[in-house]
Amino acid sequence: MHDSPARDVGRIRVLIPTSRHIYRLVSYGVVLDFEDAVAAASAVDLVPVPMYSRRAQLDGLLHGRPLTASTPPRADYDVCFLVAMAPYWVESLRYIRNLRRVARKVVVYLFDAWMADLAALRAHRGVWAEVDELFVSLPHVASAYSEHLGRPVHYLPQATDARWFHPYRRERPLEVLSIGRRLPSVHGHLLEIARRRDLFYFYSTHRRPSAINFSEGQELLGRLLQSAQVHVNWSVEYTSPERADDGEAVTTRWFESAASAGVILGRAPATDEFRRLFPFDGFVHDLSPTASAPIVEDALNGALGDRRYDDRRALAEHVRSAHTWEVRWREIVELADI
Repeated sequence: MHDSPARDVGRIRVLIPTSRHIYRLVSYGVVLDFEDAVAAASAVDLVPVPMYSRRAQLDGLLHGRPLTASTPPRADYDVCFLVAMAPYWVESLRYIRNLRRVARKVVVYLFDAWMADLAALRAHRGVWAEVDELFVSLPHVASAYSEHLGRPVHYLPQATDARWFHPYRRERPLEVLSIGRRLPSVHGHLLEIARRRDLFYFYSTHRRPSAINFSEGQELLGRLLQSAQVHVNWSVEYTSPERADDGEAVTTRWFESAASAGVILGRAPATDEFRRLFPFDGFVHDLSPTASAPIVEDALNGALGDRRYDDRRALAEHVRSAHTWEVRWREIVELADI
């Protein structure tokens, strides 16, 4: 950290290249949440850019609509800040005209900085050369990414949006909630238990669902988490075996569940960093990914019977004050000396 006084973030001029007019996957809602938090805190221009991919580039050429660059409305930005879900999103920077002339610094925040993507970074090395500093959401990849890119890489955890996720709803009509990736065996046990006991078990039914309206989707997601007594969450290596090297990842869902004061059933990352982010020993009711039906039911009964609402609310207030996207933006401003 720097010893100089904290800068007034409201006076920072920020250029955000965004493809929010193109995004469709529901999971990209967190990208918009972060962009919106920066826009609320600083003097931001959101500049539309194409959602780069080889297919989009070829389709554009085939139909006479090549991907074109955007001209920012001003030429004196303190920073160009790209919120990227995947490493290849850095290609969006190609579509800002005179990038290095209009922005003093170029900074990227990367959500999915998986170890398996290290080799793919080379495919975009020309654009990465324009980036001054990279922030990654996974602690164990920072040094490897820095070595591959030859520039500063900082670990900065994911966060949540306090607009959508809060602990104040005491009436929770959903007994069990499972959003996103799930374990088929445990899901099957929960489904049988819910049918037999007439529990309201709300679960995802589509992979990679598309959004009609992102703000409405995030608001509804927040309402679901606020309204559920028990949230089923898993560390990534259990739902995505290909991420076995990324067991330290703490994804946004943990922050959203904590901010909503839910009782968590599942298995958390077994790291000190997880315990630092969520300082409540009873946050997660541990459940083995290979648990039998009776064990799943016993664990569910324990979670449904958890009456430590005051402790969960205290954790929620901690997350909503220390781990929001606005806080992350302020941390980036300080660490990157913007």
